Amino acid sequence: TITVEAGKTQGSIDFQTPANDVYNNGSTVSVTIENATGGNFEQLTPNPTPAQTTINDSVDTTTATLTASPSVTEGGVITYTVTLSNPAQTPVTVTLSNGQTITVEAGKTQGSIDFQTPANDVYNNGSTVSVTIENATGGNFEQLTPNPTPAQTTINDSVDTTTATLTASPSVTEGGVITYTVTLSNPAQTPVTVTLSNGQTITVEAGKTQGSIDFQTPANDVYNNGSTVSVTIENATGGNFEQLTPNPTPASTVINDSIDAVTVSIVSNGNVTEDQQPSFTVKVSQALDRPLTVTLSNGDTVTIEAGKTEVEYKTSVQGDDVYLDAGSITLSVTDATVPGATFEKLALGGPATVEISDTISEVVAKLTATPSVTEGGEITYTITLTNKDGLPINNHSELYFKLTDGTTVVVAANSTTGSATATAPDNVYVGTNQPVVNAIDAVSGADAWKFENLNLDKTPVSTQVTDEPGTPGSEGDIVKVTITADQTSVAENVKPTFTVHVNQPLAHDLVVTLSNNAQVTIKAGETSAPYTHDAQGDDVYQDAGEISLGINSAVDATGATFENLELGGAASVQ
Repeated sequence: TITVEAGKTQGSIDFQTPANDVYNNGSTVSVTIENATGGNFEQLTPNPTPAQTTINDSVDTTTATLTASPSVTEGGVITYTVTLSNPAQTPVTVTLSNGQTITVEAGKTQGSIDFQTPANDVYNNGSTVSVTIENATGGNFEQLTPNPTPAQTTINDSVDTTTATLTASPSVTEGGVITYTVTLSNPAQTPVTVTLSNGQTITVEAGKTQGSIDFQTPANDVYNNGSTVSVTIENATGGNFEQLTPNPTPASTVINDSIDAVTVSIVSNGNVTEDQQPSFTVKVSQALDRPLTVTLSNGDTVTIEAGKTEVEYKTSVQGDDVYLDAGSITLSVTDATVPGATFEKLALGGPATVEISDTISEVVAKLTATPSVTEGGEITYTITLTNKDGLPINNHSELYFKLTDGTTVVVAANSTTGSATATAPDNVYVGTNQPVVNAIDAVSGADAWKFENLNLDKTPVSTQVTDEPGTPGSEGDIVKVTITADQTSVAENVKPTFTVHVNQPLAHDLVVTLSNNAQVTIKAGETSAPYTHDAQGDDVYQDAGEISLGINSAVDATGATFENLELGGAASVQ
């Protein structure tokens, strides 16, 4: 209220504007007269025009200062806080250099925002993050000035392990390739070098998680040597990992045999004769790196040297002989081994045969005989077996040689000679005898056909037969001629009969002269002849008597002389 004193036209009053502050609050103050009374005016009318006063700000600075969490672990949250040196009257918007915006609400001096650091990873990337206030507006401050000092936060690594794991081809065939692969649990930022226990090195390139290398297994062979190969990681470096740890589990690969067959066989080197040595060749289907010992069906062994594919094997010579014993030798392979290894697959070939033929060796069967004997004597016939080469003749059963006269000469089993005897002809005549001629006619026996060539020498052999000397005790063969009465008595009117005898059949007719000069002939080959005497004659007189006949002589009808002729006594009939 302003009072204008009487007599004056003016009156004043002071109005205290608000105290100086930091806010933008300069303004124009308009005041009007709401009411005026007094002064004894007829009409006191207030001028409605306001009285205006401009209130100007004095510029005071408000500072916006940024602070941050001093340190966090990677993947953690940094809290950025803006602190105003004076409370904001209106919201303050603070833009940070990282692009974030913090709002300080009206009436407050602080505002915060969280910043998510990059997710926790496995890499060495600890760092210091600096953020500044790029702009700050609002708050109705006369002067809002950002503090330029950056808010710094140290981002510490959390040590996370990256594992390097080795894997391998689970199985390969011998001679094949094993692929070893290193797998990282996180991609490498720089190349990773992995050293294996087999001496190989695998490199995992930057940006990748895997690297591989091939390992050549030993060349394929014919032996049973399948195995399991285990390899581990000995060392792993690089990749910028916080912690790179090799997985200690070995990578195992089964090396399987490829089933390769080794064939061992035997073949004949050709047929032979019995005086030659049978020969075979033992073969293996491929050259081996070690000696191969081959067992044959006869129990013998042969060795094929390393690097070779065959060897010759000879059996004993059957031997030249005189018998039909052509045959064959058959051999097969029963086993084959090498030192220090077994075969994946051993195939044994079939048998091989060498035919053995006879060399035809002649055996001569020759007959010999006693050159001379006395008639009636014993002739010895001998068969002798010979071979011109002196080969043994000692493997046969009994041989039966039949001679032309029917005599059989037996050569005993396994013997070269045999003999038989025959009686020389013995006649009753004086004079030269015909020689006895004999020869081999045929041979028989179980082994008669066993000989390669049994040649029967059929050249006749002759034995001279001489007369008995006629000396005492060797007077010659008796030819005894006798006569007998066919009855002891006859009537005078009956003709008495007699029989003339010779003690053996003769080759010629025998003419016998009786004592009455009658002649009786005994035919050749017979031993008797009848003779009938005249009857005495029937009469009336007593004249009984006796007829007696003797032998006066006996001669060969051809004139041959008997060696020893003996005449018997007389024969009588009453």
